[in-house]
Amino acid sequence: MAQRDTLTPEDWIKAAFRLLTRSGPTAIRVDYLCRELGVTKGSFYWHFADLAALRAAMVEHWRRVATRDVIAAMTSAELAPRALFIRLFETVLSQPARDYGGAMAEAAIRHWAAGDEAVQAVVREADAERLAFLTLQLRGAGLAGPEARSRAAFLCATLIGLEQLAGEPALPRLDITGFVDAMLTPADAAAITPAQPSQAMPGPSGSDRARAT
Repeated sequence: MAQRDTLTPEDWIKAAFRLLTRSGPTAIRVDYLCRELGVTKGSFYWHFADLAALRAAMVEHWRRVATRDVIAAMTSAELAPRALFIRLFETVLSQPARDYGGAMAEAAIRHWAAGDEAVQAVVREADAERLAFLTLQLRGAGLAGPEARSRAAFLCATLIGLEQLAGEPALPRLDITGFVDAMLTPADAAAITPAQPSQAMPGPSGSDRARAT
């Protein structure tokens, strides 16, 4: 059995996320957590005053790990927009987050947010940070403001969905480079100008040929 002093607050947070992902927010209980980690209740209260403190720590931890740390890593890499987006997709798709319950951890916290205003507020703030970062990068790639914001929303939703589907073997592997190139191409540049019909000189009509003979 694990000892109290061998666990960290992050161990409890990860265990809580595993319960959340498997069974929903009602499963975040002290007795279930202790069973998950193989410790007594005294170990839980060594790190958290109560369940409310753990839940608050969970959503703040999620915001940091799933949003702020990712943005910081992408920013510090000092990549051009195309390389940055490719790196971002590779990062998201390579992190199954098993310690947090697997690929459905983000879906689980969003489901939790639907019934908890405090969690919902943090999720909305994280989404706003993601959208602001993606919009900034798209504008840096040359897209105009409205188009950049629209594509940022699409990219954000795509990344969330792909993370959830990353472990599905039946789905074909995404062509990340091709997708990123399409997202970075302005709509007016991608539009295909229809071919104009040839302006051939009209030949003589049947009546004209008859008069000529």
